[in-house]
Order: sequence, then structure tokens, then C-alpha cells
Amino acid sequence: MAAEALSTAALGKRQAFPPIPSVADRNLLCRIRAHIKTEAGEVGCPDQGPNEQRYIIYRHVFDKVIDNATAYKNILTSIKKEYEGSINILHKGREDSLFLQRKLTSMASEPMTLVAYRKRASQLQNKIDIIKENTAGLEARLQAVKNSRKVKGEPTKVTLPPRDEIGDVKCIPGLTFMESVNVDDLCKHLGELKKILNDLSFAKETKYVPAQIKTDICQDIYQQMQQWDELVTLNKQLKLRYKRLKLVADAVTAWGYSEKSVSLTKFILPTLTEANSLKEVDSLWPELFDDDDPSKINESAYILEYVERFNKLFEDKKYKAAIMHIANCPRGILNNLEVMERFKAITEYEGNISPLLQFFEVVMSSFSTIKRSPDARMSLEAVECALKLSRLDLIIHWVVQQRLTCSETLGEAIYNYGDFELRSKDTCMVLAQIVYNKCDVYKKAALCMCKSGQLSRAMAYIHETKKFSLDDYLFLLSKCPSTELIQCLTHGWNGNPAVLSTGTAILWLISNDPKEVGFHLLKEVCDSGQGALEQVILNDIYCTLDDWQEIADTCKTHNHNALADSIFTVLTSQEGGTVIMITADDDNDGARLTEHVLL
Repeated sequence: MAAEALSTAALGKRQAFPPIPSVADRNLLCRIRAHIKTEAGEVGCPDQGPNEQRYIIYRHVFDKVIDNATAYKNILTSIKKEYEGSINILHKGREDSLFLQRKLTSMASEPMTLVAYRKRASQLQNKIDIIKENTAGLEARLQAVKNSRKVKGEPTKVTLPPRDEIGDVKCIPGLTFMESVNVDDLCKHLGELKKILNDLSFAKETKYVPAQIKTDICQDIYQQMQQWDELVTLNKQLKLRYKRLKLVADAVTAWGYSEKSVSLTKFILPTLTEANSLKEVDSLWPELFDDDDPSKINESAYILEYVERFNKLFEDKKYKAAIMHIANCPRGILNNLEVMERFKAITEYEGNISPLLQFFEVVMSSFSTIKRSPDARMSLEAVECALKLSRLDLIIHWVVQQRLTCSETLGEAIYNYGDFELRSKDTCMVLAQIVYNKCDVYKKAALCMCKSGQLSRAMAYIHETKKFSLDDYLFLLSKCPSTELIQCLTHGWNGNPAVLSTGTAILWLISNDPKEVGFHLLKEVCDSGQGALEQVILNDIYCTLDDWQEIADTCKTHNHNALADSIFTVLTSQEGGTVIMITADDDNDGARLTEHVLL
């Protein structure tokens, strides 16, 4: 009895065994460690000491742990929130410390800065004095040359200032030193300068006027507007007077045709009261006044004149002025495909900005005025032009401000650019996703999320829309054959069942190009525990036993014999019997396994 008591006490003092993690947890732990090691090596994170990159890596790893947790998800989320809050407080403290240090440094350096500014002012004053001396010397030489030209036929010796008083001689702008001493090059350069001078003189005479003329025109416009307001006021008064006189005249005429049983005064008294009650006339008898109203403009003639003005500017190759003309056109009449094709055909232009891109910017900017987006074709042309010139900022503005007509082709253009320019891949994926969402191309919108690494958001999008078919899931696997995506599709998500069976995913992967991904998924299933493969095969209602036999044959063909044998073992253990032909090609003796018929 004593021995039993001792043994019982000993058992009571023993420590409880730690919980044994499952195979899935061990695999998750291994993947997390490998991910941490790989990311730390790629970003060059040091082994010890605080580092921003290590914090980012562990924050993403913590998210993965929370996504795979079930019972402790809320606790882990709270811990991660407190952890990130502490890190943010430390970051803010460090930034505040750096700010105060810089402010203290700047305050300490103010006396030195003042001394440096005074020294610089003294240096600049010395340079100004030297320039004044050189200018005086040049003026003396110029005056001497002028005096020599006045005396004809009489040689005059020009007295020039000493060489020491003349500043450093510099080369003529646009010419090298050798060209500056070559007479032929100087003559050629002189001809070019004369041509430029003539062009500037012509431009001054034809394109520019004195600023005083603008001031005079503004004053004239102001005076004309004041006169216009006075005439409008007088016109309203005359209209009101005409209305009153018309009422009185009609009353007098009616009295004349009556029996005249009452006097004229009593007869027109109500009419006079009504006339006096009139205060303002807005649009009385438009047939009398509209013909003389200068504000009434023939709209068709105005639009025709506007189009002719644009054609004249375009034919004169004044593309910038033509684009400004389009920006001011009424009702966006020049924002059409014909005008776009004309700008698209331009091959030679001045400046670095394409006239076609400027045209598209004007069309998109006129959206707020005409309240109409360009059609799908023009939207696609605008996006392709901006992408060709690497102006992704314009596309971001157009998409966010909803200036484009979204289409699947437009989304593909942005998506393909993201695959080509890896630096802008994430931005392009987000823009393409917005476009695909607006034109209801759900599978490609989900693909953009997968490409940008937002698998959780993609799965939530799939379950919310509920418009994905089996072909859509296989499309996602073909475009983004990642292990993480396959795990998300073949497992439940937030209480929802899996959208794709494991057998279907494996069969499709090993039947197409990403075969190794399918073999890797099958190997993970086999390594997840004893009986795991059997459970997957038996619980798969979409993949038949014949499909699993095809998977086993493909594994055998590609030298994955262990996987094939595991599948054959599960298939041959089921009741009902099945016939399976297995060929051991990798056997040294070339033996063929016989048929197994199980009843």
C-alpha cells in the first residue's frame, strides 16, 4: 500500500506532456521559418539588433499565423494589435527625437549661417565691382570704335584699355574655342544669328503687341459692358412702358366699339390699375424683340465656324493651339474619333509631349463640362497612348475620377503593362481590378488580387460574388499556379466550404503545364498524416475513382512512384472491386505487375 501511495504521489508530481502539434501545424511552422529565413536573406536583414525589415517580415508572418489559427484568432489579433501599437509609439518617439535634434542643430548653426551670408554678400559685391570695371572698359573701346568710324579716310589710332583691365575672354555661346577663331565658322554662325534675329523680328511684328494695347482693350471692354448694362436696363423699362400703353390702347379701342354707356374714365380705370401693377417684363412678345437681340446667336453657324477654325489651325501644324481650341469647344463637338485619328497620324511635332496625349488630356478634362465620358474605343486608345509614354499617373487619375468607359480590353491593356513593368505591377493590378469590376469580369478581377498577393481579399471576393464556375477556378490556377492559392481554393474559408476539390485541382495541374505544382500538392496531402490521402479520395465527390487512377498513371509516368503506389493502395482497398493495370517501368528487371481483380 505504501508503494502504491508513493507511486501515486510520484505520478502526481510528474509534469504534463506538452500538446503534440499536428502535421499541418508542423508544416506551417516549417514554412514560416523558411519564409522568415528567405525574406531576411533577400533584404539583407542583420542577425541581431533592431531592424525595420525584420519587423515587417514578422508582421506578415504573424498575419499568416492568425489566418491559420481558429480558437485563438481573436487573442492573437489583440496581441498583434498591441505589438504594432508599441512599435508605432517607438517609431513616433524616434521621429520626434530626430526632429528635435535637427531643430536644435539648425538653431545652433544660425550664427554661422549669418556669417556665411555676410561673407557671400561681400564676395558678390566684389564681383559686381569687377563687372562694372569691365563694363567701363568695354564702353571705352566701343566709344573709340564709334569715333574712328566718324573720321573717314583719316587713320585713327584707337587707344584701348590695358589687357589687365579686361575680364576673362569667354567663348561665343554655341561655338567651341577652335570655331571661335575660325573665320568660316564665325561667318556661318553669324548667318544663323541673323536668321534667328529676323524670325524674332517677324514674330514681334505679327504675334506680339505692346502691353498698353491689352490695357486699352480691357478698358474698352469694361466701358462697352457698362454701356450694355445701361441699354439692357433701358430696354426693360421700354418693354414695361410698351406693355402698359398696349393695355390702355386696347381698353380705349374696346370702349370705342362699345355702346359708350359709361364714361371713358370709368371704363379704363381697371385697365390703368392693372397697368400700374406691372413691375417687370421678362419675355414679352419675343417675336417683336428677338430679331434685334444681339445675344441671340445662330448656334449652327457658331459651331461651323468653330470647326473651320480648328481645321485651319491643324492644317497650319499649330497643334498646341488646335488642342486649346478643342478644350474650349461647345458641347465637346470635337471630342470624337475622327479628330483622334487625325492627331494619331501626326509623326512630326515640336516639343517632347505628343499632341495625341495632349488631346486625350483635354478630352478627359472636359468630362466635368459635357458630363459624358469618351466611348470604349477612345478610352482604350487614351490608355494605350499613356502607357506607351510611361504616364501611369494619368491613368490613375482617369480611373479614380471615373473618366473612362471601362471594358475588358482596357483592363487587359493595364494588366499586360503590369506584367511588363514589374516596378508598377501592384499599381497596375489595382487599376485593372477596378476596370474588371466595373465591366463585371469577375474572374480577372480576382486574378489581379491574386497577382498582387491579396489572397485573403480574393477569397472573400469569390465568396461574396458567388458567380464563379469551375472553369473560372481553373482559369485562376492556370494564370497564378501558386501553392497558397491552391490551398485557399481546396480548403474551407470562414465557415464556407471549399470551392474546388483537391482531386480536381491535382488532375488539372498534372494534365497541364504546371505539373510539378500538382505533384507537390499531392505530396503535401500524403505527408499530412496517415490516412489523409484516403480521406481526400473518399470525401471527394467531384473526382471519381477513374480520375484518381488517371492521376496515379500520370505520377507513374513522371517517376513519382511513391505517390502512385499510395493512390493505388487506396483504390485497391475499396469494396466493389476495380481493375487497375500498373506498369513498373522503373523496375531494374523490367517486370510488369499483373492485373489485380478484387471482388
